[in-house]
Amino acid sequence: MSLNRREMLAVSGLGLVGVGLSGAFAGSASAATPSVKWGGPTVDGYGPLYNAGPDLALPKGFSYTTFGRAGSRMSDGLPTPGCHDGQALFAAGHGKVRLIRNHELDLDIPKITQKALTSKKAYDRAGPAGCTSSLYNLATGKLEESFLVLNGTLDNCSGAPTPWGSWLTCEETTDGIGAGYEKPHGYVFEIPAASRGLIEPIPLKAMGRFEHETAPVDPKTGIVYLTEDNGDPGDGFYRFIPKRPGRLAAGGQLQMLAISGDKDYDSASGQRVGEVLDCHWVDIDEPDPSDAEDNPGSVYSQGRAKGGCRFYGLEGSSWANGGVTFVASEAGDTENGQIWRYQPTSLSTGTLRLLFESPNEKTLNQPDSITVSPTGTVVMAEDGDGEDIDGGDNWLRILTGSGTIANLARVIAPLDLHYWDPEDFPQPGAVGASEMSGPCFSADGKHLFVNVQYPGVTCVITGPWGRSLA
Repeated sequence: MSLNRREMLAVSGLGLVGVGLSGAFAGSASAATPSVKWGGPTVDGYGPLYNAGPDLALPKGFSYTTFGRAGSRMSDGLPTPGCHDGQALFAAGHGKVRLIRNHELDLDIPKITQKALTSKKAYDRAGPAGCTSSLYNLATGKLEESFLVLNGTLDNCSGAPTPWGSWLTCEETTDGIGAGYEKPHGYVFEIPAASRGLIEPIPLKAMGRFEHETAPVDPKTGIVYLTEDNGDPGDGFYRFIPKRPGRLAAGGQLQMLAISGDKDYDSASGQRVGEVLDCHWVDIDEPDPSDAEDNPGSVYSQGRAKGGCRFYGLEGSSWANGGVTFVASEAGDTENGQIWRYQPTSLSTGTLRLLFESPNEKTLNQPDSITVSPTGTVVMAEDGDGEDIDGGDNWLRILTGSGTIANLARVIAPLDLHYWDPEDFPQPGAVGASEMSGPCFSADGKHLFVNVQYPGVTCVITGPWGRSLA
């Protein structure tokens, strides 16, 4: 099932930049070696943070530039949609990169962020979400073009780049006709990175209708791994085996991870960091169930009935070093998050290991988006108490080699997402704050792209990445 070079380049002709750090963060945690439940207090990895601008606090020596603020005019004449979420970088030649970015919109989001996504080639004319494409010059630090590339979807949360040069964008809802939309939602869509305008949106229904998060791809087999964030009664960790690797629209088999020898396994609590669990996979018979809108956990329930493992709050994931590192944002004995690692051992089996579990919200508070370097460095964007009514902070953090959590960046101003409305952002480009999302690095490891999600802006962080962590 391995992809040959021709297949990997066939879709777009663009090379994937990569989601790792290319050697940055020397001495940080390897996804291939056990960590510890807690190695000590959270530290400022590169030193104390300072306000580097209106959006982010960073260590001394680091700085950032921004582009793509919600409401700013794009090259196609449309305003940039808001709610920036998952994204990936693709090489575009001449020192430039192509960024494909999700916009996690639904009908509860202020109108300022909806205007860009209500016309032209819509999958669903009532769906306000989609994706944008941006060409960014690394040398000049300038945005050279941007345009809408996917239209009419809903709650596009995260996704993953493919080895053949496309972005898999995932809907984190199963709403549909019953909720007032024209079509069912809860699918994965594929966007060739070389697209020069709006694509014809095709839902990849064989990959399941559930509350999707991410979809990293094994470059050797073309197998796609998928995380789910439904909450109660639980979430599954899935894989999609395509009939034709690199041609996802041709269909395939959706499966859910199961722990061998324990058909009722629940990973949400009572786990031991470093313990290795043997795994296998169970088939999902109906990946696109007719009751998915009323029962978002319909796919999960099928897998659970066959012995599939229960996770809780699965969010970001990343393929690196022959396996998938993923987070269970609200799991663990204190419900502050777990970091898991799945390693395939054959086409039908693998191992699962808990790399880290947060002991309290001060150490790590519900990790969400992640990226992993080729050496195993885990970089996480929090989605925790920075959005609670009582306030707090949202951080970008690193899992270090000693098992500690190191601070890398912080969103400056808290924003309570439960109480925001259009008046919070009276004009395009207004500064707000929330979680960070979509961290990804350029191939040289010198530029970290990350979003401040609400109302939406992309930040490009540069600095002395090779400096040793505290």
